[in-house]
Amino acid sequence: MGGMSGAAGGVLERLRLLVVDQDLDSRVATRKAVQRIGLDVAGETGFGTAGVSRALELRPDIILVAVEEPVVRPLETVAALSNALPNTPIIIYSSISDAEAVRRAMIAGSRDYLVKPLQAGPLREALLRTLENEERRQMRLAGQVSASHGRGTVVVITGAKGGIGKSVLAVNLALSLRQKSNRPVVVLDADDQFGDIATMLDLAPASTFEDLARKAEGFNRDTVQSYVTPHASGIDVIAGSPTEDVFERMDPAGLKRVVDTLAQVYEFVVVDTSGTFNRYVRACIEASTLTLVVTTNEVSSVRDAAAAFRRIEGWEIEPEKVRVVLNRGIRAGGIRPADVREAIGRDIFWELPFDKRVPESVQVGRPVTTAGRKTPLATSIADLAARIGGTSEANHGEPARKTRRIRLPLPFVGGRVRPASPAEVPESE
Repeated sequence: MGGMSGAAGGVLERLRLLVVDQDLDSRVATRKAVQRIGLDVAGETGFGTAGVSRALELRPDIILVAVEEPVVRPLETVAALSNALPNTPIIIYSSISDAEAVRRAMIAGSRDYLVKPLQAGPLREALLRTLENEERRQMRLAGQVSASHGRGTVVVITGAKGGIGKSVLAVNLALSLRQKSNRPVVVLDADDQFGDIATMLDLAPASTFEDLARKAEGFNRDTVQSYVTPHASGIDVIAGSPTEDVFERMDPAGLKRVVDTLAQVYEFVVVDTSGTFNRYVRACIEASTLTLVVTTNEVSSVRDAAAAFRRIEGWEIEPEKVRVVLNRGIRAGGIRPADVREAIGRDIFWELPFDKRVPESVQVGRPVTTAGRKTPLATSIADLAARIGGTSEANHGEPARKTRRIRLPLPFVGGRVRPASPAEVPESE
């Protein structure tokens, strides 16, 4: 590949891009987006044989392909380009925003998927990420580096206050991920205020996060099992610490290393955090594959969630990996979902229904997903686990008419966030 060496390290000025787009106006917009990040388009072409011939002639570093309805011809072109130049990464850009479109793009051979209109920041990140991944792949094929261990999916459950159902979701999601995938699952109780995961599972932990914090430097793939407590369901648990100041022994970078290490051992890592958006919560979110921010439909909870998202934006977290979960089981009635969406300024990714069995399940340490009955919450979380784990088509819980509207990897959309006082979300440490 021409110009690949060193480009993944950030040297984009030598990058040679080919744009494959049948729409001339769309080509102009794409060329302008590329120029905004200081690059030039080395070539432009249409679909089919013309596109493949131009690619073979130019031998670009990356190919940008536009995909619009009807998608058959552009996706056939992507597949043909992938076969003709298997070492040349392809990035698709499109105005089609549903997850099925992303899936079809990846099957055809795309390495990334960007949604129109192309923005300079996301485009630059996609180019760098794609080049880095391709360079690592080439080095592995050449025997220059050994294949690294895979990384599991890290799901962080958080929220801007306590008592909103974070831990209930974390426990039941972990159990459902285990049931759906039959793959290794661990729950990390990273709540530095009140860790309740072990209690909710009626589990007497053999060790806690405090034990891990004391020997954090020695925590690695080989020692993980020394700090987990197995549950009868098949999941493993790192229980919360009974000591309040345990997190003072570990800096946020250390916590992030713990999460990353667990992701090297387990297929799914579910992290429960505190209701304070501090530097430890930030470390967990930065290490996550997907972060679920829980809110109820109460005014104070929605207001706090809005303030929390403003803070996340300041942390420069990739917006597509942070999602809103509306827990409707805390209070009957309350603010309508549409109003919650407008107040937070984010689409609601998932809605958890009211389930009268939840309070008892928490008290006896028997989560609803282990009760052997399809309660409303158990069914909803099972669907959520299927969606996250990619094991089957899943419903969105309530309301049923919204079941298929997952918008990865789009940034969030919505109304303006209502102002909130600084006291509503505690300041970062």
